[in-house]
Amino acid sequence: MELDLLFQNVIKRLATHNNKVAVAVSGGVDSIALLHLMIGWTKKRQCLPPIALTVNHGLRSESQKEAEFVVNYAKELGVKESFILHWEKQNVKGNVQLKARKARYKLLTEWCKNNNVKYLLVAHHKDDQAETFLLRLERGSGIDGLSSMDYQSFLNNVCILRPLLNFSRSEIEKYANFHQLKWVEDRSNQDLKYRRTLYRNLLKASDNQEILTERICLTALHMKRAAKALLHYTRLAFNDCVNVHDLGYIEIQLSEFYKVPEEIALRLLLYSIMTISSKYYKPRYNSLIAIFNKILRKDNDVNCTLSECKIRQCRESLLIIREPSKIQEVSVSLPLSGPIEWDNRFSCTILGSQECSVIIAPLKKTQKIPKFLKDYDCCPEVFYSLPVVLKGGEVVAYPYVNHNEKNVNDNKIQCITNSIIKQNLVNLIDI
Repeated sequence: MELDLLFQNVIKRLATHNNKVAVAVSGGVDSIALLHLMIGWTKKRQCLPPIALTVNHGLRSESQKEAEFVVNYAKELGVKESFILHWEKQNVKGNVQLKARKARYKLLTEWCKNNNVKYLLVAHHKDDQAETFLLRLERGSGIDGLSSMDYQSFLNNVCILRPLLNFSRSEIEKYANFHQLKWVEDRSNQDLKYRRTLYRNLLKASDNQEILTERICLTALHMKRAAKALLHYTRLAFNDCVNVHDLGYIEIQLSEFYKVPEEIALRLLLYSIMTISSKYYKPRYNSLIAIFNKILRKDNDVNCTLSECKIRQCRESLLIIREPSKIQEVSVSLPLSGPIEWDNRFSCTILGSQECSVIIAPLKKTQKIPKFLKDYDCCPEVFYSLPVVLKGGEVVAYPYVNHNEKNVNDNKIQCITNSIIKQNLVNLIDI
């Protein structure tokens, strides 16, 4: 069938012979068709067979049964490995579908990362594009929100591929019926309390659903091109306006910040906050724009907290500092075989030959700041976002930033820290 041929033309450019690939399978017709296509593709090229991953959100009584169907049917189709991932939810309120989506991607990408799977395939299609556009239009989204989904994106260092974006739901159903595939229908897809269901029905009610969907997707594609252009100029502005410091914070030079167009300036602030907080999802627009407008008014009393970051004005600069109370402590056993990541901002190498357990935690205000740190000309709040090594509640090592690891006394614990913020920023705004 045409769908099979076009799928192969897309996927062969993205997955290579020796890489493990996982397919996110909900049990619906789109994900079952994607799994079937991927099984056929790997067989023809004698590649590693795909791994089927399904998430049981536990939101409906039939969730577990549907997850078991996916595992059993995947095996019937020829998959050798399939896994059910469970969402350990607690007191879910508000936008349940959005929270479930975030949890699903987190579970899927973390599993892939932990199991050395580089590619995750998801079954988004053309109708999903149109529905998402209408949902975000209702919410007042900007260019980024109205942009089309990418065929390829990255989350948690996992490459997410969407090879069905050129196909409609009806085309996928025709393929599934032709190959006599089985699937389950999610009853929540018919529930009008969900806005996506409303827009799905709205598209169906049009005189020509196919043309309307096509035009909405075309508009989303125009938005994508505009977003990429803005991102290009945002990257250029970072070179002129922003300093990424080895002490784990970002400094925005206000004299340059005020010169760039407002849209670019807003993105400089946004991406700086997302980089320091290591958040994939953007903070709420209303909260972000309130801080941005305060900065534009040249209010000297900028002292805000957003997305687990502190935004502080210090002299002629705006500082984006990690909020210490949100930093997780990390317990490790020494000696370590290599560096570990801490708070997604530092690569920490703990040196010392003695066997013991230590905790890497942010420096507290009750703890002494050593002179070599005080010599850095920075806002004092920066120090309390830095890692120290604790043993028995006592500080046994302060961070040596970009310190030479040679001539280290093996009897003394030392903490060598290297900032990874610049690379995180590159990963966030690189396209």
